[in-house]
Amino acid sequence: METERTIKSEGFYAQLRRVGRTFLFLKPVKIQVVVLAFAIVAFAVTEVTCVRLLKPVVQAIENISPEESARFNGFWDWLLAPTGSGANLRHAVLILIVMKVVLAMMLWLKTVASSWQSMSMVFYMRAAVYDRLQRVGFSFHDQYASGHLINRALTDLQAVRTFVMTGMSQAIEIVVSVALYLGLLWLECSPKIALAALIPLPFWILAIRRFAVLSQPIYEAQTKASDHMVEVLTENVAGVHVIRAFATENQERQKFQAASTTVLKHLLDAVWLRVKMIPIIRGIAVASNISLFALGAIMVQRKQLVVGDLLLIGSAMSQILGRIQGINAISDSYQQAVVSSKRLFDILERPCNTPERDDAAPLLPGAGAVKFHHASFSYEPGFPVVEDVSFTLPAGAIVAIVGPTGSGKTTLAALLGRFYDPDLGSVEIDGQDSRDVTLSSVRESVGYVFQETYLFSDTIARNIAYGDLNAPREKIREAARLARADEFIERLPLKYDTMIGEYGASLSGGQKQRLAIARAILHNPRILVLDDALASVDPETESLIREGLERVMKGRTVFLITSRISSARRAHKIIVLERGKVTQQGTHDELMRQDGYYREVASCQFTEDAKVDEHSHMDRMRRLSKRSGRVLHE
Repeated sequence: METERTIKSEGFYAQLRRVGRTFLFLKPVKIQVVVLAFAIVAFAVTEVTCVRLLKPVVQAIENISPEESARFNGFWDWLLAPTGSGANLRHAVLILIVMKVVLAMMLWLKTVASSWQSMSMVFYMRAAVYDRLQRVGFSFHDQYASGHLINRALTDLQAVRTFVMTGMSQAIEIVVSVALYLGLLWLECSPKIALAALIPLPFWILAIRRFAVLSQPIYEAQTKASDHMVEVLTENVAGVHVIRAFATENQERQKFQAASTTVLKHLLDAVWLRVKMIPIIRGIAVASNISLFALGAIMVQRKQLVVGDLLLIGSAMSQILGRIQGINAISDSYQQAVVSSKRLFDILERPCNTPERDDAAPLLPGAGAVKFHHASFSYEPGFPVVEDVSFTLPAGAIVAIVGPTGSGKTTLAALLGRFYDPDLGSVEIDGQDSRDVTLSSVRESVGYVFQETYLFSDTIARNIAYGDLNAPREKIREAARLARADEFIERLPLKYDTMIGEYGASLSGGQKQRLAIARAILHNPRILVLDDALASVDPETESLIREGLERVMKGRTVFLITSRISSARRAHKIIVLERGKVTQQGTHDELMRQDGYYREVASCQFTEDAKVDEHSHMDRMRRLSKRSGRVLHE
């Protein structure tokens, strides 16, 4: 993949700059960041204070003498005495208990603030990614499978979120806590102890750097394998009917198992790498702790420290080493963020293929006149799909676009709605270049009924009113009646409030197509594009829908993309596309008098229709004869 190749070719500082930009995601949650930073600092200060208070407790215990204890009747009398070693111990313990309660409160505040910031940041990140996916051009969606984009919007987003949270919160905690504990050791114990506590740091950095070099390729492979697994999963869910129809469940199960096994392999590679690195990190920590404890014991033996200092050293070093080991977690999440941030920013920074000018104004009111002026377009440079197409349509005209498969018919219609912009030439609507006006006004003026119908998991009424969810129910019913969809809707238990499954799975192909036509009718555009919209309905229903559409077509321009000559012949103008070029233009009668693709296809279709009609007629006559013979015999 392009993303993985780019990551491998990047230098360390280029990766560092890009990953550093992920902290821009903190901008919308700056209040939560301030609260979390305060909670982390407060927790660290309280924790260090609790460790500091261990020394007076130990000293109070160390100062207890048998002679003083003998003067009291028991432990509680000694402990509750107003003066003496018992009072000193009582005061030290009470202060320590109070600080432990405060520490628990600070831990609660830190946890709540961390969750608050994390959830808020995820909300804004998801919104940014989703918004960008809606705005990028269709070529971006053509380039990547839906499974890849889903994985980026979920897995990669979480990886970046984890790094930002880990990098910010743990970095603050490490710096503040280590600095406070070193200051505590310096002031309460000895500068030698504080400096000795820093000895393991360079060894940790070397070990973590080694881990980083080995882990990044594993995370790259893991992400790529995860993309493939999600892609297989989404394809299997979407194509479940095909899988069941061909009884290939075992084959698809094996395919998904293979994809899952690959992901598991890379996950285990990361786990085994951590298994190898953790003993090294822990070994440095244990060696440092033991060495510092030995140094402290020697200093106690030489009367340079007291026993309370030794306990303070042990507690402080335990916290310092624990915090420094957090660098390993930061490094781990950083390596994942190197891969995921590239893939995430590939979406967030992807330019819109149909950009909108800063001074763009809405499309002026009009009746839907269309002009293609030497328009050319290619998905890949050097391979034009539409080439030098020019024609003019007056408002209210019905034009049929006819041509062989792959001739560019659907692409031509996509240029009209600015799904893509032409590489050369222009497309004008009511005398205005579509690139000079707002994108939303173009989309509102052009309505589509695609050959592949997409319906949402919602009620029938909301699917019909998708372009205007506030449309009154009567308008929804009228659109359904024109599309001949009301016939089956009224037979449903909840009628217009009936929920339909994902992609309209609970409906037949013809029913879904009629709902799509009703949706376009309610949209009420000045230009209507029917991309083989009647291909999924039977001839009888097609005739009924056509009657309704004839009323809807009045007063608006209609592009009828069709392979049926019976549909094309009704158009005011027919345009024949072959290999992206206009080879014929005219009415049905005019094209039938010309040699070319149109007459050849028309002749074939009329011949086939005649054969079908003849066979159907003969079959009916035979059935009638047999039936009559049986009746006479009886």
